[in-house]
Amino acid sequence: PQGRLQPAILCRLLQEAAVAHANNLEVGVQLLINHGVAWVLTRLRLDMDSWPGAGEELVVTTWPEAASKLFTERRFRLTDATGRSIGAATTLWLMIDLEQRRAIRFPAYVADRLRRHDLGSRPARLPELAAPETMDRQLAFTVRRTDLDLAGHVNKTSYIEWAVEAVPDEIWDGCDLARLDVQFISECHLGQTILSGCRQKETDDGVEVSHQILREDDGAETARAVTLWRNR
Repeated sequence: PQGRLQPAILCRLLQEAAVAHANNLEVGVQLLINHGVAWVLTRLRLDMDSWPGAGEELVVTTWPEAASKLFTERRFRLTDATGRSIGAATTLWLMIDLEQRRAIRFPAYVADRLRRHDLGSRPARLPELAAPETMDRQLAFTVRRTDLDLAGHVNKTSYIEWAVEAVPDEIWDGCDLARLDVQFISECHLGQTILSGCRQKETDDGVEVSHQILREDDGAETARAVTLWRNR
């Protein structure tokens, strides 16, 4: 409605860039699925100075920054057509066994490929996010086929879409998203009902909104997020 790129779509573009680069590094999605494992995004921190408008060019540059035995840190730089920086993101990734649905250490063939590159050994430690104690607003969503990824669980960008959708209209209409910090906790599946709740507070830096996403059937927490909105 504001003629700008929306947050969940931007995160899909980041994901596409990460997938393409992982293929170049020979640790891509399809190769891993053939071995019964998959990359899983566990944290995302996005900071935006400005948002691209309709028809404008966005350049996404991505690289793996560091890797330990369990985590890989991948960073992104966002620029416009002139090369001006408009944002940046940091992500943390785990690898899971698709049959047992649990985190595993990197298999030897993945670790060997990562060692070919000059990576740090200490991925960033992003602080754990706090869940809101009470909710100002809560919306319900049903997981659709279009929410699913190749591994059969909900794509992480859908969590971001659910979180942002719960933000009140007065914030969405009058502010721009300056920061998005998401902690992904557990997975969701086709047909489940998801509850996206949030609570807002005024800060010196803008309006801060705390988010929590739950599965309705068992009450399990699937994600937490904090967004920061500044007057447009």
